[in-house]
Amino acid sequence: MTPAIAGNPGSHYVCFVVNFKSHKFEFLNSLTGGGEKLQLPNGEPSLYKQMFDVWLNEVEAFVTELYKLWKIKMPFQFTTFNWDTPKAPTQVDSDNCGVFCMKFLDEWGGEMQSFKGWSKLRKHGDNGKIAKIMDLRIDLCSAILTNSSNSRKEQVLKDAT
Repeated sequence: MTPAIAGNPGSHYVCFVVNFKSHKFEFLNSLTGGGEKLQLPNGEPSLYKQMFDVWLNEVEAFVTELYKLWKIKMPFQFTTFNWDTPKAPTQVDSDNCGVFCMKFLDEWGGEMQSFKGWSKLRKHGDNGKIAKIMDLRIDLCSAILTNSSNSRKEQVLKDAT
């Protein structure tokens, strides 16, 4: 899984997933919520598809080299993988794609607990989508700042008390 910044100039975060279990390349975009076409009407690949094709070549080379190093026959071929743009929660504005991307990376393949009941929430209000996004931002910041791999974790905790 990887986040990718796309657009001209780079202005929107999306996620690209190489799903080895289901043999799919998955593209998650919180602006569209899924079902996005990766080819233009004239048959040319979309900007996202072009970008992911470059990234995919790197992933394929890396994975192939790992299998060679381990002296194991690769149990799949990337050429058999299908592209998918699965349904995903959509953002309510143009500013929170990074939050969605991080939560997709954190929860993809699971139950997506952070977005349970998302489609039923109103945009505004105490329990609205915007309030939920602010909670997600706080949760993400807390997780990053207090993670054991954060070399400044102790200082962060000390400063917070």
